[in-house]
Amino acid sequence: MKYISLFVSLATLSAKVSAHYTLPQLIVNGAASSTWQYVRQTNNWQDLNPVTDVSSSDVRCYTSLQSGTSSTMSVKAGSTVGFTVSGNPSSLYHQGVVNVYMAKAPSGTDVSKWDGSGNVWFKIYEISAKTDGGNTITFPAENITQVNFPVPAQVPSGQYLIRIEHIALHVASTFAGAQFYIGCAQVEVTNGGTGTPSPLVAFPGAYTGNEPGILINIYWPIPTSYIQPGPAIWPASGSGGGSNPPTSSSTTRASSTSTISTTSKASSTTKASSTTSGGGSTGGTVAQYGQCGGSGYTGPTTCVSGTTCTVLNAFYSQCI
Repeated sequence: MKYISLFVSLATLSAKVSAHYTLPQLIVNGAASSTWQYVRQTNNWQDLNPVTDVSSSDVRCYTSLQSGTSSTMSVKAGSTVGFTVSGNPSSLYHQGVVNVYMAKAPSGTDVSKWDGSGNVWFKIYEISAKTDGGNTITFPAENITQVNFPVPAQVPSGQYLIRIEHIALHVASTFAGAQFYIGCAQVEVTNGGTGTPSPLVAFPGAYTGNEPGILINIYWPIPTSYIQPGPAIWPASGSGGGSNPPTSSSTTRASSTSTISTTSKASSTTKASSTTSGGGSTGGTVAQYGQCGGSGYTGPTTCVSGTTCTVLNAFYSQCI
C-alpha cells in the first residue's frame, strides 16, 4: 500500500510541475487579441517554464531569446484591460499572487524599440493572499483564467509597457523556489490624466528574492499574515482614478482581484475549520472593483451605481 501511496504522491507532484503557463493575449473592451499580437512573445512560449532568478533581466519581460516587440494597442485611461492565461492547464494553476506594473517609454522613443530598463515601473494592481491569523491562507488568484484591471484614469497619455506577473508560491520555501510567470504588453494610452506615478522600481532590482512574500513556506507553519511583494499601488486608494483595492486585516497592503474568473476556486491550507461565509453590511457603498462579499467578509455589500456585486469565488465578490 505504501508503494501505491508513493506512486500517487509522485504523480500528483508531476502534474503540479507540468502545470505551467503563459499570458499571451491582451484583453481590451472585453475582447482578447490574437496570441502574442500585443504581448511580447516570451521565452517560454513553447516550454511554459517560469523565471526563478529575480536578478536576471528576464524578470522584466522574459524576452531575451525573442524579438522583444509586438504591435501596440490603443487604450483609454480609466478603461479596463487584461491578460488571458494559456498553458497546461490554461489558468493560474498554482497558489500565488499577482502584480501588474506599467512603465512609460521615454519621450520620442517608440515603445516597440524600448526594453523597459531603469527605475520606470509603477504598480497599478495586485491580487494578494488572504490570511486569518494562522488558521488558513488562501489565494484568490488561483485557477483564474483571465486577469482584468483598470488602467488608472490619472496616468498621463503616452506609450507604455504593461507588465503582469504571477508569483507561484507552491515551492517557494527555498531561495529561488518562487516561480514568476510574466507578460509585457505594448499600449498607447489616450485621454490620460496629469498624475505622477510613484514609487518607481526597476526590473531586475525590485526584488531580491528574500522578501517574505517571495521566500515563504505556505504550508507549515501556516503564515499568520502575508506581505505582498513590490511597492504600493499607484494611485493610492481614494486618490481618484485607478483601482480601489479592498483591505484585509491580515494582509499587508490591500489587494484587488480579477474581474473575470471562469474556473476560479481559491485554495486554502488549513489547520482549523474554515471561516463561515460573511458579507453583512456595515454601511457605506463599495467603489468599482472593490470587495463586496466572500467568506469572512463583513464590510459593505452595496456597490456604487452602475456596478453589481459579482461572486468570483467562495472568498471574493467584487463590484464590477
